[in-house]
Amino acid sequence: MLHNKDFRETRFKEVHSIPWFACLQSVIPDGKKSLHKVPSKKVFYAEEYNATVEFYWAPFMVESNSDHSTNHSVIRRMVKLDRIADHSKNWEGVDFLVFESYVWWMYKPIINATNGDPNDMREYNVTTAYKMALQTWAKWLESSINSKTQKVFFMSLSPTHIRSSEWNPGSDGNCFNEQQPIHGPYRGTGTNLEIMKMVQETLQNLKVEVTYLNITQLSDYRKDAHTTIYTERKGKLLTKEQKADPKNFADCIHWCLPGVPDTWNEILYAHLLQEYYN
Repeated sequence: MLHNKDFRETRFKEVHSIPWFACLQSVIPDGKKSLHKVPSKKVFYAEEYNATVEFYWAPFMVESNSDHSTNHSVIRRMVKLDRIADHSKNWEGVDFLVFESYVWWMYKPIINATNGDPNDMREYNVTTAYKMALQTWAKWLESSINSKTQKVFFMSLSPTHIRSSEWNPGSDGNCFNEQQPIHGPYRGTGTNLEIMKMVQETLQNLKVEVTYLNITQLSDYRKDAHTTIYTERKGKLLTKEQKADPKNFADCIHWCLPGVPDTWNEILYAHLLQEYYN
């Protein structure tokens, strides 16, 4: 899958994205693969290819109080805008890096954060904080990435479909029970154009090469592709009572597998193939 001419270990890491091992594990025979889970990451190993595919949990890319993959705060999130070392030490020397960070920023228009003094926590506008975190990430890239041996990707934001009134005026629901994509021009509030522009400008100005994977527009139409009531909260499947209340419990943020994430992976795979053949 991940070709490597000298058969050294190939390391492929996704930072808070859709893990490729969900697609890979079914086509590799038992005994030729392994999956290990440790706090903040899952590591899939394909023996035949001497390749590891890792999913690394870093919802803000920079450090935060939500960096534990299961024991984290949703409501009281706090971000350390100038600190990334605890994460970046896990990214060094990786052959392929795929970054994504969006939904966790969008809980409220403001976010608690520190910048410099770790004891000086302030409220920041989310887009301002996102830009500062992006700059911290960019500085790490420029000081640490070798473009001759490492390939870096950044996946654009994954849109949400929380308010059905956006595609069906007058309605008062969400993505629950939607069975068809949105037809015609559409851009919902689950897509923050300011952040998209900010990411594109940052990548264009980098001194190292980063491939931008724009999956936002194609995903924006797919109001029918979320997990809705077939999901979990705090590691547990929804109860019958919760499933009977889709207005409050339907998950219109995460996506069904297989489905839209397959397309994201195919786009990424096309880039990897192109890189190999070039």
